[in-house]
Amino acid sequence: MNLYKHLDDHVETYLSAILLIFFSFLCIFQVVMRYIFNESLTWSEELSRYAFVWFVYTSAAFAVRYQRHVKFNFLVNILHKISPTYSQILKIIALFCWVGFLIFVDYYSVQTVMNQFNMGQVSPANQIPMYIVYLGLPMGALLMTFRVTQHIVNGFKELKNIKESH
Repeated sequence: MNLYKHLDDHVETYLSAILLIFFSFLCIFQVVMRYIFNESLTWSEELSRYAFVWFVYTSAAFAVRYQRHVKFNFLVNILHKISPTYSQILKIIALFCWVGFLIFVDYYSVQTVMNQFNMGQVSPANQIPMYIVYLGLPMGALLMTFRVTQHIVNGFKELKNIKESH
């Protein structure tokens, strides 16, 4: 249970950190090779680009986990002054809308990965199967869906606490 809790708290942190380090190392390596050794490497540029794409999607899940994403709380804040209950209900409705959009993204990103897998396309420089590159999108979207679902559950708990305190 401790391992689950630890991974639940930090999976996006670990994935994002590893990908950021990997991406940064490849970029620095490419610059050193190009400007010190006058040798340009195609494989490192392509691999760093794919690592960056994966980093973006895992970092998006990180932002959702820690509620660091862009959000417009103007209406929620005004409504909170009038009624904390209605404010919390509005937050939950917004989260349901968000999870609905994410389910749409989940479905179509998995379809895209399956299409790439069936086509058998590989990357030009590294010959990496492109479905692995595309796998970053459903992985990030599924993590975001999971995190938004956790926020919905927590939203209902907060709503219950608000109602009990009044």
